Amino acid sequence: MDGRIAVWTAAHRVGLLDDPAVWLGTIEKLGAVWVVAALLLGAAARLGAVRTIELALLTFAATFTADALSFLVKDVTHRARPFERHPSIHPLYTVHSSSFPAGHAATAFAGAVLLALVAPRLAPFALALATLIAASRVYVGVHYPTDVLAGAALGAPVGALAGSIARKRFVERRAWRELVPLPSTRAARRLPPGRPETREPGIDRT
Repeated sequence: MDGRIAVWTAAHRVGLLDDPAVWLGTIEKLGAVWVVAALLLGAAARLGAVRTIELALLTFAATFTADALSFLVKDVTHRARPFERHPSIHPLYTVHSSSFPAGHAATAFAGAVLLALVAPRLAPFALALATLIAASRVYVGVHYPTDVLAGAALGAPVGALAGSIARKRFVERRAWRELVPLPSTRAARRLPPGRPETREPGIDRT
């Protein structure tokens, strides 16, 4: 089934999508797109230069770790690439390391999960981009579907760990709280002194 999907996908490419699929792999090298996103997010939240760089470095550390873990597994599995096993698949570019798991999928989901945790409003966009990057690896002919699924499963926990660290480090800032929805409590809203909390009619909060 894995091979059939890879062959079918390569046989049904759409010319207009070929270059974008290659570009998705290019911007994902070592998680570059997520590092840039972290820099933009830090600037939007007015973290300041030092903390913005810290967030970017944490993002790089997460994607680099996911990539390193994927290569550790590659060294054990030694799975041939789809275009090596199936002559009908003509890859849009070639790589020669082990196919399993997909390193790009690992770094993509490490970066996406991290940013989704620190800025939940951006989660749909981050996860959608990670999914496109992972799918592009099958489209260009260098991975099987199970390769990208394994890569995503490897990278997501790394991103979750880094995301929990990032939340503790950065979310206490007021500007950041505007980007990250927090529980609707008096403490979370930090009402000005002397301003009573709004009560809904008919609800006793005592």
